[in-house]
Amino acid sequence: MSLKSFKSTALHSRHHVGFTLIEVLVTVVVVSIGLLGLAGLQINGLRANVSSEARSKATLLASDIIERMRANPLGVANNSYANINTAAIGCAVQPDPFCSNTNGATAASCDATEMASFDAWVWACGMPTAGTVRGGISNQLNQGTGTVVCDTAPCLPGSTYTVTVNWSETNLNTGVAGSAGANTTQNIALVVLP
Repeated sequence: MSLKSFKSTALHSRHHVGFTLIEVLVTVVVVSIGLLGLAGLQINGLRANVSSEARSKATLLASDIIERMRANPLGVANNSYANINTAAIGCAVQPDPFCSNTNGATAASCDATEMASFDAWVWACGMPTAGTVRGGISNQLNQGTGTVVCDTAPCLPGSTYTVTVNWSETNLNTGVAGSAGANTTQNIALVVLP
């Protein structure tokens, strides 16, 4: 082997070693950027899941009071459900009479108006159950409130009611300056004929 071919081979092999290291570094950078994008997608997916869960809970809670109204037609007929606002209902004190069996206690005998008041309290605060988290709008939704309003005045048999559930959630809109991360009020409203 001549000296000329030896020098050429040595230079050629050094060039390949450095080029391979650069390829590895570029690959690491590209893969890192891809993984950061994937992490961002995962975070957005989790946020959308939380929003979807809140909307599902709100829908179930609205259906709860609607079914309670349908189970108490006398309460609906005497307008006991016409102006419910859960923001005005205190959860610290249970209604008297307590119209349900809980923790071994016997339910009180309630008339239609008392049952409507009890239904509104349970809708707002949930049923007290030993050892578990209570349901209700105030416990299930972030800053949750609910209203039931009769759509006609005066409220007559056959009138429709609007059931609205409101809650607060974090705004995911990063395209509008200053709005990302701020709380926004969400709501669902159902018009029903109980």
